[in-house]
Amino acid sequence: MKRIRLAALSLPLLLLSTTLTAAPAAERWTLDPQASTLSFVSIKNDKVAEVHHFKSLSGSVAASGAATLQIALDSVDTGITLRDERMQKLLFKTAEFANAQAGLNVDLKALEAVEPGASVIQDVDVALSLHGVTAKIPARLRITHLTAKRWRVTTAQPVIVNAGDFGLGAGIEALREVAGLEAIAAGVPVTLSLSFTAH
Repeated sequence: MKRIRLAALSLPLLLLSTTLTAAPAAERWTLDPQASTLSFVSIKNDKVAEVHHFKSLSGSVAASGAATLQIALDSVDTGITLRDERMQKLLFKTAEFANAQAGLNVDLKALEAVEPGASVIQDVDVALSLHGVTAKIPARLRITHLTAKRWRVTTAQPVIVNAGDFGLGAGIEALREVAGLEAIAAGVPVTLSLSFTAH
């Protein structure tokens, strides 16, 4: 029997979610999608790695510290239109599950002491909702205070998203078969760089 491993998940992020955006407690922050990226790596046949990303992201951080990131799954961009369409239909099933969402609570008190130009590392559990399933994923994120109104959140190390945790095994197998591959990796490294602006 051929091994099934995951080829594209994202992550999101995925993700890595991923929404560890932070801000002083009295303000609300929103994601700047033009200055933000969420990428994932697929591995096929145990040796070929390719980088993909999602083009449509939105998110915010409330004054309470509750952070959310929404990923439009039909915005997946692998650089090959046919592969994008296959992922949308066979893996993500975007007609039924249009978005993935990541949520977490950030430590605002720790961030208030961060001076512009400095950064802090926070270890968090991200609640990723994907394909009708919600699971917690550990993540280590770096939060950088850029200016009085700008923060950047990046992955300090890749976040691993596993297809089996979200019931995506059948979708992975369908992708493998239609592409004529021997294997598609089941664990997907996800990275992100998110820019937030205070209102």
